[in-house]
Amino acid sequence: MTVFQRAAESLQEAGWRCEPPPPTEEGVPSALHTASETVIRWVSSFALLSNSDETVWFLSRHDYSTGAESAFAWNEWEQLSIEAATTDAETEAVSGFWKRHLPILLSVRHGYEYLAVRDDGAVVHGTEPEFEEADVVFSHFEDLLKHIIAQPARRDHVVDGLLFDATSVPETAPDG
Repeated sequence: MTVFQRAAESLQEAGWRCEPPPPTEEGVPSALHTASETVIRWVSSFALLSNSDETVWFLSRHDYSTGAESAFAWNEWEQLSIEAATTDAETEAVSGFWKRHLPILLSVRHGYEYLAVRDDGAVVHGTEPEFEEADVVFSHFEDLLKHIIAQPARRDHVVDGLLFDATSVPETAPDG
């Protein structure tokens, strides 16, 4: 069993829906041309991977296709930031950020959030209204997959709030 299958199964155990990928798709969508082979294999390993109410979802290979029909484009948060930019310098800064970051997960559960893989392989988390003020949550994409597979008993990592149903997350109290 691959790490991709194990991660998807862990999410399914947490109540996520997973649909298998369609038969071989032709070519890699242009949005994925700079992505690592591991990221391309991950997004190609499912057609749908979302929480039960479809407010958090991993983007699939199909989502990156220019003709993909979805309520949200794979680069929706970038588009919103560009629309909000008031100067050429702001627009350039937004575009520069997103050239280095590939969104892999979108969330509308508690406002707009995302996980993206940075061009150096790190996974970052960002939220509205300043999507480009992102924090590194894992040094490597593979660490995100291992975290999902581990389903940590103490779920207090920012990613756990996205991936695991908030109603099943135990309360964590400070020691002392």
